Amino acid sequence: MRGLGVRLGAWVAVVIAGAAGAWPPKVPLPVVGPMLQPPQPPPGAVPDLWFPVGEQLKYTLQWGLLNVGTALAWSEWVNEEGRWQLALRLRTRSNAVLDAIYPVDDYIESRVDPATFLPIRFIKKINEGRNRYDEVTVFDYAEGVAQWRSLLRGREKELPIDETIRDIPTLLYWFRRERLAPGDERELRVMADNKIYTVLPRPVAMETIAVPGFGPVRCIRYEPAAEFNGLFVRKGKVWLWVSDDDRRVAMKIEAEVPVARVRAVLSEIRQPPRVGGAGVEVRDLRRALAQ
Repeated sequence: MRGLGVRLGAWVAVVIAGAAGAWPPKVPLPVVGPMLQPPQPPPGAVPDLWFPVGEQLKYTLQWGLLNVGTALAWSEWVNEEGRWQLALRLRTRSNAVLDAIYPVDDYIESRVDPATFLPIRFIKKINEGRNRYDEVTVFDYAEGVAQWRSLLRGREKELPIDETIRDIPTLLYWFRRERLAPGDERELRVMADNKIYTVLPRPVAMETIAVPGFGPVRCIRYEPAAEFNGLFVRKGKVWLWVSDDDRRVAMKIEAEVPVARVRAVLSEIRQPPRVGGAGVEVRDLRRALAQ
């Protein structure tokens, strides 16, 4: 599940074989975390969205019984050459438990046109053990092409696209807009790893799950089907629990692999400040999600 910064098969191999020698130089990250005071568009400059821009979602990553890192997803407004864009960002870092054998420090970002909610540019910078990726994809829907480039390997590829194709972050936020019911069989298309894939969200059941710090939360359980580096594992099964309320927050993601089960569990929510007031307290959101 590289979208959460873990490369499961490689973890298993490294733990079994052990890590030796110095790690290669890291790919530098353009952003390391949320801005303290990000720019804000003036009233009427951007459309209203179905989630609060400035929200931060923090996840604890677990491998079997071990906590091995954290993932922070957040959104910010960016003004680039006079054009307001939405930045959807995710940074994943391993903790001391994992750093010695398989350090992870990953970053992905989607720059999004807020009017269409289609990606303008996708950035992927991966540091996982000895693996390094530094890639950029530019989407041109007017011309019907996406230009993918590997900055480390000097490779390029052009793919035909239409307005049904998204990148990984906009796909994840798509889950927060649509309320799917068990049995809904629609298909989505996403570009990842310089290829275009079909993704089946596959909502299968309504469940109430216990999330530490949040209590019981009523969720829609998805069993998405896809095989590409960046969101779902290549082997095994994946489950995704999304809160069944207006927020539609991913509460938990699990992936089952041969030797362990990997989880990303929501541990904290922070929302942007209200106009003329303080930000929403985390405990208030926990109470609301558990209702």
